[in-house]
This record gives sequence, structure tokens and C-alpha cells, in this order.
Amino acid sequence: MLSNLVGRYLVPRGSENLPAWDGERRGHYEVWYLTFNSVRDQAAFWLRYTLDAPDAGEPFAELWGHFFDGKSPDQSFGLRRREEKGGFSLGGDSLIRVGEARLTERELSGALEGHGHSLRWDLTHDSSPTAFFLAPSWLRPVLAKKRTNFIVPNNDVRFRGRVEVDGRAFDLTDAPGQQAHLYGHRHAQSWNWVHCNTFDHGRQALVEGVTATLPGVPKVLTHVYVRYDGRDYLCNALPSAILDRSECAYPDFRFWTRSGALEFIGHARVRPELCLQVEYEDPDGAAIFCTNSELADLSLEVRRWGRPIDRLTATGTAHLEFADRSQRPNVPLCPRA
Repeated sequence: MLSNLVGRYLVPRGSENLPAWDGERRGHYEVWYLTFNSVRDQAAFWLRYTLDAPDAGEPFAELWGHFFDGKSPDQSFGLRRREEKGGFSLGGDSLIRVGEARLTERELSGALEGHGHSLRWDLTHDSSPTAFFLAPSWLRPVLAKKRTNFIVPNNDVRFRGRVEVDGRAFDLTDAPGQQAHLYGHRHAQSWNWVHCNTFDHGRQALVEGVTATLPGVPKVLTHVYVRYDGRDYLCNALPSAILDRSECAYPDFRFWTRSGALEFIGHARVRPELCLQVEYEDPDGAAIFCTNSELADLSLEVRRWGRPIDRLTATGTAHLEFADRSQRPNVPLCPRA
């Protein structure tokens, strides 16, 4: 059984993936994203199905696809395509359809082409037994109305199927990754994110870490969830959320957090050439620039009452992101369709 504390943030799977948009409300954005690795190929993927109902103008949906090549970083790329009203739908037999692309609870398909590249996918995955929430239940409606709500319905899954990149086939049978769902009124002012569920030497663990800055909140909020040695540790509740620390200076993300007797010290880092940059847009038109890689490294030191007891590493299989309101120089900006 889940403890009372863990149960506020880690709950049995239910309706967490269902669309939040009512079909009419303005000033709303919604995203379903998936990240996963083809470990043997030193390659990774980041897919997004998005909905935007801007403050002014007609609602639209977009399909995004990104390929990260660890062997030949100059071959990495990102593509996106927009569908106007009538070209997308929510609900029914899918969570969302964008043109011919579709996303369900366990299946995803889509195709993108342009700027000299092509990306196609047809994949399945099993559902996680639990969903992870960044905030407790009482705060989620407030966050969604005022800013943004972050949910991870499938935090530790394996993908099966095929991805084709510029005609090259990746046949996946056990590709580690996750699937998340975000929605709200505005993105955070800035954020950093790390996820990893594939560690060196077959070590079984899971890390999900997020820092965010919000207007009017003087402190950077740090939230960390760790599954270690078969147990779940939620480090995003009071007082830990106040005491936890993080440092984010691209291309490094460090965090220090505690749950009971255990302390987790994490350091994620990525080589800049393994990154891509994308431009998000809030419903009011404000831009956010996000630098992302699914081929980062992560080290996680575990201490009990201040004494080191373990150290886990992930080489090229961590997912890492840095986002703020300014474009980052020297990182390729993925073109719009």
C-alpha cells in the first residue's frame, strides 16, 4: 500500500491522461509528451501532441517529433506540424488526434516530414500502475487555472514498435521512457527537468526532478521523486520542498533532497552538441525557449543520515531540459513547419 504522504502524489492510475480542455475555454494549453531511448543505438526520441486555445484566435493542435543521434549529433533534428480547426480532435477512441496522428492510453502513431528530414512512428506501451503528480490534489485546480499542472501518468514504461528516421528503421522491443500530460493557462516562468529510468549495469531505479520559477514566488521550487531499492521516495512535500536545493547552470542540473533518513544528491549533465532547442508559445503569445536532450548523463548519490551508501550512474540515457524566456545561443533551434 502507498503511504499517506506518497499517496498524495503517487496514485493508482485513473483518468490522468484525459483531455482537460472543454472545447471552448480560451487561454488554455495542453500537451501529451513521450520520451524514450533506443539504448543500443545511442539514439533517443521526444514526441509531443499539443493543443492550444490562445487568448485570441482559433484553437489549433500541433504534432512535434525530435530525433537525437548520440553517434552523429549533427544528424539530430526536430519537426512540427500545425493543424487548424477541423484538423484535430479530442476524446473518442483517442486522447488526441492531430491530422492522421493519434495518441491513446497505450498506442501512438504519427509522421512528420520537412526541411530534408522525415520521422514516422507506430508504437505501443503498457500503462504504469501509478501516476505521479507534482502537486497535492488540493493545489492542482489552482495551478491549472493560474499557471500549469504537471502529471506523469506513465513514468516508467517500455516502448515497442518501429520508428523510421530519414528511412532508417529503429525496431524497438523494450525502449525505456515515459509519458506525461501538462495543461494550464501559462507555462512556468522558467524550469529545469530531469528524468531517468535506465541506469548503468542494469540498476533498477527511477528519478523525476523538476525545478520551476513562478511569478510572485521568490524561491525556485524543487520537486524530486525517486524510486530506489524498490521503494518510492517523494521529496516534494513540506518541509522538504522548502529545504531542498538545486543549481541549474546549463548544461548542468544539480539537486539535493531528502526523504526521511535518505538523502539524494543528483547531478545531470549533457554535452551541448546533443541538445536541440524549441520555441513554445503561451496562450497570450509570449515565447519560451526550451533546450532539451534525451541523451544526458546522471549520477545519483544516496546517503543515509549523511553517510554515503550507494551511487548510481546513467550514461547517455537521462532526459534533461532547460527552459526560460530567452533563446539560448549556439543551440540549434528546430524550425517551424
